[in-house]
Amino acid sequence: MSVISGRAQIIRRLVRQFSESGNGSRLTRPTSSTIPQPAVPISLKSPPSAEPFVKYSTEFIDRGHSKDDMYLYPDFISDEEHELLVRSCNKKLKRLASTYEMGHFDKRIHNYRECSVSAWLPHHRGVAGRVAQALGRQIDPDPVDLPDRAPSGKSGGWTTVGKSDGEIRHILDRVWDRFPPGFTWLPPHILDLHENGEILPHVDNPSYSGFVVGGLCLLGPAVSTFKHVDDPSVRVDVLLPPKSLYFMTNHIRYQFTHEITTDPSQRVWMGQPVAQARRISLMFRDAKEPEGGWGSLAGTASISQSA
Repeated sequence: MSVISGRAQIIRRLVRQFSESGNGSRLTRPTSSTIPQPAVPISLKSPPSAEPFVKYSTEFIDRGHSKDDMYLYPDFISDEEHELLVRSCNKKLKRLASTYEMGHFDKRIHNYRECSVSAWLPHHRGVAGRVAQALGRQIDPDPVDLPDRAPSGKSGGWTTVGKSDGEIRHILDRVWDRFPPGFTWLPPHILDLHENGEILPHVDNPSYSGFVVGGLCLLGPAVSTFKHVDDPSVRVDVLLPPKSLYFMTNHIRYQFTHEITTDPSQRVWMGQPVAQARRISLMFRDAKEPEGGWGSLAGTASISQSA
């Protein structure tokens, strides 16, 4: 087995341990003892341009919740980058998830399709790279011959593997760079919601998730609503336009439900209806470090030294 193919299998096995799949439901009501706490507090501040796209209820403000727990960056990517990501996501979906699913195992999402793209995650940002680091081993940050990294170490242009995979990595690096370097990421996840699809209110299960979740919004707009699990009047409504980047952090991550509904009464912004449309969200989740540390995963597979 080649070093490249061996490492690819390692990545797939390790990622499966941290993916949101399995027999448990993501719908839960976490207690304070189960909510993951980052070693370094997450501090993301939305730019002033986000103000027209976010509405906080009076109760949200009165209870002392932080507006910074909901991060939104409109026009995070350019028109050209948006078109590139849409084309690339469509190609991945056509190959890996060709049909829409009417129901998810936890019954919280309808009329959708999804897939993960490991080629878009730089190796040093992922689980296998973190395991290698914990073992004190040197490992190539890009174990696959990416379009922007020829074997010589010099730029090879966008010519090998996925035609645009390397270029997309440069776009997504701007997302990951908003967080401390110690964050460990799962491969980007493409979630394609049909124009008649919806995401019902739910809270992600901390057993499967890390400190943050967010996405790059592509194609159609959507209104996403966040409500406190104990008091729905404590809420945040967010208009997610195409090309925007959003993240749920801190209290909103695990103490608020989130949803994208087909209810016309909730698909209104500034008095104007928001039309239902197909939308793609390129999702970002950090991996939850195991109790024994990243080195405890060493028995899952051996990681070869890089040349």
